Amino acid sequence: MQAVPVLVELTEAKSDERIEALRAVLYDRTGKMAGHTVLKVVAEGTSLYARGELQVDPKAVGDTARLLIAPLLETGKRQLLPSRAELLKQLKGYLAPVRIDLRKPDIRFVLPRPVWWPWFRLCVCVVRGRLVKRVVLPNGTTLDLPICHARVTLCEIDRWPRLIRVLPDRDILRLRDDLLDLIRRPIPIPDPPPFAFPSAIPDVPMPPEPLPGPRPLAAPSIETARAPVALRTAEPVAAHAAPLFRLVEELQQAPAEVVRARLSLGATLVFPYLCRLKWLDALFITHRYCFATVTTDDDGRFSALYIHACGDEDRPDIYVSAEQFLGGVWTTIHAPSITCGTTWNYHCGDEITVVVTDPRAQPCVPDDPVDPPAGVETWVMPYAVGAMPIAGTAGAAPGPGWVRPDGLTNYGVNINAPFGSVLGFRQQHSLTIPHDGLYYFRWSWRRGTSGGWTAMDTPITRSYVRDVPGPAVQFPTVQLGPVGDNLFRFKTQLFNPADWGVDTSADPAGTAYYWPIDSGMGEIYAAKWTTPGTTSEALAPGLADTYQVRVEVFAKNGTRVAPGPGTFRFIVPTSIAPDGTLNTRIADPSEIIDDGFVFSLVIDNSRCSAAIAPPVISAGVADDDCGFIEYAPGASVTLAFSPSHPNGRARFSFGLTRGATDVPAAGAGGEVLAPASGAYTRAGTTFTGSFAVGALMGTCPNAAFAETLYVAAKATDGTSRLSGYDRSAVRAFALAQQTP
Repeated sequence: MQAVPVLVELTEAKSDERIEALRAVLYDRTGKMAGHTVLKVVAEGTSLYARGELQVDPKAVGDTARLLIAPLLETGKRQLLPSRAELLKQLKGYLAPVRIDLRKPDIRFVLPRPVWWPWFRLCVCVVRGRLVKRVVLPNGTTLDLPICHARVTLCEIDRWPRLIRVLPDRDILRLRDDLLDLIRRPIPIPDPPPFAFPSAIPDVPMPPEPLPGPRPLAAPSIETARAPVALRTAEPVAAHAAPLFRLVEELQQAPAEVVRARLSLGATLVFPYLCRLKWLDALFITHRYCFATVTTDDDGRFSALYIHACGDEDRPDIYVSAEQFLGGVWTTIHAPSITCGTTWNYHCGDEITVVVTDPRAQPCVPDDPVDPPAGVETWVMPYAVGAMPIAGTAGAAPGPGWVRPDGLTNYGVNINAPFGSVLGFRQQHSLTIPHDGLYYFRWSWRRGTSGGWTAMDTPITRSYVRDVPGPAVQFPTVQLGPVGDNLFRFKTQLFNPADWGVDTSADPAGTAYYWPIDSGMGEIYAAKWTTPGTTSEALAPGLADTYQVRVEVFAKNGTRVAPGPGTFRFIVPTSIAPDGTLNTRIADPSEIIDDGFVFSLVIDNSRCSAAIAPPVISAGVADDDCGFIEYAPGASVTLAFSPSHPNGRARFSFGLTRGATDVPAAGAGGEVLAPASGAYTRAGTTFTGSFAVGALMGTCPNAAFAETLYVAAKATDGTSRLSGYDRSAVRAFALAQQTP
């Protein structure tokens, strides 16, 4: 054990503010507590300092850990150590990513005043934020993943009264007219970008997207959330914008100087509408002050100081843009228009959540904390396919979004969904690995339950940090494998360049090398598998089947190691605790084949089909070439469509539209193998329904119709539904009264 000094600076303290002590708890990469202590707080100048020591084994913890700071909870004279969830949620603790340098093991960081005490407005404004990519998990919930090591530029937009003052008269009158027009046409739901959310076809889910602290003393970091939000409402104009409506109405015929004065005072009413006025961006660009460029930490957080004149009661308006180092160059991943991307009237100390929608942005993903079974110290856990945890063949999937024992999964409205395309496999291992006896792993697959295995040989890399003295930080990669017999190395706890064949001879003195605390989204997989049928639509149906996937562990000399009490254990997730900890079990003997852990996956890369048959009239004349159907009194129309999938693993949505009006009675949706849906019954792959002409026409004597069919594959890669396997069809026709 070694004493690791801890120093936490609580900035901007007032003379009458006192905190006697704080709790500090250190967790290793797997979420296991590695040590805890009580920090004594003393006042020095305008800051409070919390000091103490943690007794830990740095080599066991590794160089990537998390320190949790929280208030000290006492009951009588006994000091209690609450759970991780209680420290975070109930006591509003602060979880900070930290790195322990074995050459000088100490932990230092700054907590700005808003974190530990109600914010007191000062002339120096702490601007805090978090850069995230918002993803939809297979169970339908959303998750904000941090974008770490990105470069964030913070700007302050000129005060609204100043902008209004410099706006030419012609633009003042244009602004008035545009605002009045917007109020008369309420903001729709959803808003256009950057606030848009895609809507799904009826009864068919949209595919989910792929699958989060304080700062060092030299560069402060952050905590909670406030983001720029446009006004959304479905209420009538009088309810949602009456004050602004009255403001603009009274100025409709007023001269420019009166309009300028009134709009200057009505800034808070105007802000939600500015995102719609793109022409204002050119003005804002010339009236912004970019006061800091900072780097996000391992949790995507950033902070900077904005200094403004004391006594200025107008809150700053903060605009954020961001770049990420992609493909060897700094690439802009977030630069919304100023009118849409500004946090107006920012409250100093609040955390701005900046949601990046650029598909190139790579979020960082932390290892989930693991609670291994009692007595298990050395373990390897096959964890997930994409974002779906693996229940194993001897366990039970606890709910949607898990890989079931039979190899299928349930997510959203998709039941009994297969897997397909390129699958990424995630695994975790204990801090006791690697060593010479447990050094490599290998993933492989086979069709059915017998026969030979095929190794997954896609190269797998991991980034490390090359921290050169000064501002230069680089993220080179090393390769885990394949080497030899398609083996892959376990990632070490500490990064030693020599262990990975990295030549450091040309690097300047003082260069540090270490693993980043979190992995990038593209580096969370231990193996990748392009499943059979991915590249061939013709072959995919015949290759659909249940496959087995195996994980093996090897010593450094290439000898396969059998799991057991004296070597290691395969463990399997069983549930996820509220604080994100994975509860686990030891793999059942039935799940071990030839010393490897084996589980099942149903693979089906079959594509869907969609077809709509011509409508059939019971009494009248149909002209297929021109699309007109003349109907006689009392006639009925038969509609038929065919949503299909070679193995029935798809859902469909069918709709009929008359002009611009939906005809709900003629709609249908659900499983492609359902015996019936709505007014339709299925025979083979075709759903057929008959409708009285009057039921479709409404009050129209003649009308044009559109039939739309969408067939959505259930297959997933564990992160996203494979929407590329979907198919759709459209058919139009018109009903007209038969002429004598």
